[in-house]
Amino acid sequence: MVVVAYGVGTFIPNDYAKSRISDTIEQYYTSWAINIGLHEPSFEYSNDATFVRAMYKCIDYVNFTTPKDKRIPYEMITGMGALETGYGTSRFADEANNLFGIRTYNKNIQHILIESKKEWAGWGIRKFDTKCQSVRYLVDLLNSHYAYKDFRNKRQQMLDKGQTLETEELLKTLTDIFHTTPDYTERVLKQIPRIRKHMQ
Repeated sequence: MVVVAYGVGTFIPNDYAKSRISDTIEQYYTSWAINIGLHEPSFEYSNDATFVRAMYKCIDYVNFTTPKDKRIPYEMITGMGALETGYGTSRFADEANNLFGIRTYNKNIQHILIESKKEWAGWGIRKFDTKCQSVRYLVDLLNSHYAYKDFRNKRQQMLDKGQTLETEELLKTLTDIFHTTPDYTERVLKQIPRIRKHMQ
C-alpha cells in the first residue's frame, strides 16, 4: 500500500504538490535573477502599439518579484493606463511618469499640480522617477490599501476556484473607489480589443 501511494504521489502528483513545486521553482529563479542584476526595463514608446508592449515588459518585470496570488491581469493594468493617459500621451504621463492619475495628499512627496491649480490645494498628481515605478505602485496599492479589499477578495475567490482572473469582474470592484466616473469599467474594457490587437 505504501509503495502504491508513493508511486501515485511521485508520478501523478496532486494539485497542492504541483503548486508547491511551482512556487519553489519560481522563488529560486526570482532570487537568481535578482542576484545577477535584474533591472527595470526601459519604457520607450512612440505610438499606441509600442506603449502597450512597453507596459507588458514592465508588468513582466513587476510580476517577477510579485507572488502569483498578488498579481493583476496584464489587460487590466494596461487598459487602465491606456485610458488614463491616452496611451501615454497625457501630461501626467509625460511630466510625472504617472500612468494612472494616482494622487498624493502629502505636499512633501514629489508631485505636479493639475493645470487649473497654481498652488497646492491639498492634493497633487504623484510624480514617479519612471513609468514602470507607477505600475509597481498601482500593484502595491491594490494589494495593500483597505479601500481595495473587495478587489482582493474577488481575486482570491477566482484563484481558489482555479479560474483565470477576469478583468471585467475585478474592475467592477473598483467602481466609485479608484475612479468616480460611473462608466469607468466599460471605458477600460473598450481598450481590451485594441490592446490585444497591438500584442498580436
